[in-house]
Amino acid sequence: MRVIFLALTVAAGVCAFLSAAPVHAEAVVGQGAPAFVASTLDGKKFDLEALKGKVVVVNFWATWCAPCREEMPALEAVWRQYHNKGLEVLAVSADRPRARGDVDQVMHFFSFPAAVLSAVTKNDLVTVTSVPVTYVIGKDGKVENILTPEVLPLTEVGLGDEVKALLDAKTETKSDPKPEAKPEPKVEVKPEEKL
Repeated sequence: MRVIFLALTVAAGVCAFLSAAPVHAEAVVGQGAPAFVASTLDGKKFDLEALKGKVVVVNFWATWCAPCREEMPALEAVWRQYHNKGLEVLAVSADRPRARGDVDQVMHFFSFPAAVLSAVTKNDLVTVTSVPVTYVIGKDGKVENILTPEVLPLTEVGLGDEVKALLDAKTETKSDPKPEAKPEPKVEVKPEEKL
């Protein structure tokens, strides 16, 4: 009897702990991008929600990651080509805070904005378990693609083509006027024509 009581007590405690845990919505392709807010290396605020209407690429990387370093020139090329057309990019370093100098040194060679994971104030987008990983978000705020070296690597041509297509795509707006319904013409029937 004591074993059953102890088991029920432990189960109730676990359920209470899990229900008190914060809800964390990871990004899913085809769904709206979860909240993500960070302070960039130059002190500006990057708020994913505020960037609706633009195509956004968020790349998670680290200075010690060879595949990450291979992707950076492709990000730079796409950023330079499409930034003035509505593309925003943020490279978020997963390095430890004490490696900030290394991050600054790497980013010295690139012009797109960057942040460190420790400067992220709201992150429902991803739990960083491996790098690199890149999220491509359309003008409508939906996650269009998630790029990883194992599944779909980030290349200049591939990312450039995807960004161009998303920038060229028309977004639906709620203010689009609906066509006016035309009244149907009335047909008048004379009494002698009735059956």
